[in-house]
Amino acid sequence: MAEEKKDDNHHDGWLDDEMKSIQWPIDKSEQIEISLKQAAQSFFASSATETATTTDDDALQSCINNQSVSIEPFLISIRRVLHRYPELMYQERMTSQIVQRILTDMGITNYTVGWAKNIHSKYYNPATGKIVQTTEKGEQNDGGGHGVVVDIGSGQEPCILLRADMDALPIVEETPLPPDQQGSDTAKFHSNHHGKMHACGHDAHMTMLLGATYLIKSLEESNGEFPFPGTIRIIFQPAEEGGAGAKRMREEGVLSNFPTVKYAFGMHVWPTLLSGQVGFRSGAMLAAQDNFTLVLDGVGGHAAFPHLCRDPVVASAAFVMNVQTLVSRGMNPLESGVVSITHIDAGDGAHNVIPAKATIRGTIRALSDDALSQLREGLVHIATKTAEAHGLSLASSEFAKDSYPATMNDDGLFPLASKCAGLVSGSGKHTPVDPTMGAEDFGYLAQGVPAAFFFLGQGGDGNGDAVQSGCGKCCGRVPTNLSLHHPEFNLDEEVLKRGVALFLNLALRSLKELSETGEDEE
Repeated sequence: MAEEKKDDNHHDGWLDDEMKSIQWPIDKSEQIEISLKQAAQSFFASSATETATTTDDDALQSCINNQSVSIEPFLISIRRVLHRYPELMYQERMTSQIVQRILTDMGITNYTVGWAKNIHSKYYNPATGKIVQTTEKGEQNDGGGHGVVVDIGSGQEPCILLRADMDALPIVEETPLPPDQQGSDTAKFHSNHHGKMHACGHDAHMTMLLGATYLIKSLEESNGEFPFPGTIRIIFQPAEEGGAGAKRMREEGVLSNFPTVKYAFGMHVWPTLLSGQVGFRSGAMLAAQDNFTLVLDGVGGHAAFPHLCRDPVVASAAFVMNVQTLVSRGMNPLESGVVSITHIDAGDGAHNVIPAKATIRGTIRALSDDALSQLREGLVHIATKTAEAHGLSLASSEFAKDSYPATMNDDGLFPLASKCAGLVSGSGKHTPVDPTMGAEDFGYLAQGVPAAFFFLGQGGDGNGDAVQSGCGKCCGRVPTNLSLHHPEFNLDEEVLKRGVALFLNLALRSLKELSETGEDEE
């Protein structure tokens, strides 16, 4: 269970200073124009069979779009604060403090913290935020617990969940300054934590969810009631980048705690889609993924006498070639899979020594959990037989402590989810996308409840013209279509308001659908 207690760690003044840079909407006391509240009231008061529903629907959408645009300076200022303080998985203490302070300043104090405890501290090293393959025993709860959850609404069912991830990557930021800011202090735009960077857009995801939370909170009446039925559960999730933070939060009850979650929604900025596009599909959206470490044991010796040795380097090279058939000949041609060898370590660097063992690391991916299981079994089989053919043995085969399941978009949610995507897209409809071999621990939430995950295009200028890759020093803007995890990754901040509008549409429209179908009465 998460803790009710808030994070009381000392801020040393940095948080107070950063909060001064947040550009709150002008009338913070009222927080929003009355039009959105009235539109929401009319939207939920109307029946699905009434002719006025279309008008109410259009009015709600117009207000959502207008209000999302009106708080854009607020969003940009939040995102830049979060971007300056990237933290690795299970170390998101300062990030959590920023989120908590902003929620508090919104008038939200019923949030809980302590979510996503690091229960595998020997594997997810809390000192470095990196994955360490180990066979050490005696794991203990050490680190993590920086997730934040808040329920807004009646506290009753139906309940839907909106999720944003929090952690950053171990990357040195090299993103160029905007052309109009050349010569400025890079600390205003770049990471303040050298060697750590929000190169996957998680700062944007948190910002969009905070913006949606702001607008949802503003719907509250003076008596504390909301115009929508049920509850919106908002979660800020640590440790997505390999740490399975979503799994930890699911184990801790984020889906099952009352009111139990009916639907879950998440999104990710996507540089290969133009700004204004919202990518979506039914079925597999992202791959199931596992990491592996194989150790081949041989017999070392002098490189001049290879016949007296059992060379693990040669066996490793043979394995790299043999394992290529795992997908091409071991999988159904109609299935998709990836096997990538990313690291081989053998010996201590001497030119005349054949090492006694070799360590091979890599990743396997597939578009279904069953296919991933087949790849895992096939990988071990090929490694075992290749080692034996060279007179060696497979000493050990280790896989990730938490392999990621495929992120599956629920077929039954397609009408609702695709409509919401279309409502906020530049074209008025969602952009069909192919599944990707990237992986997301949102898949753990999608295993538990019907879910939908979206790609928010950020690779263009918002007018349909792609921003070309380049240095950013001679063109109008720093490019926003560089890959996720790139050291020069740059966010198109115009996507922030679109994410807010998508979160808000998903929350309000799914609750209306659930209330009309009687899902809240189960």
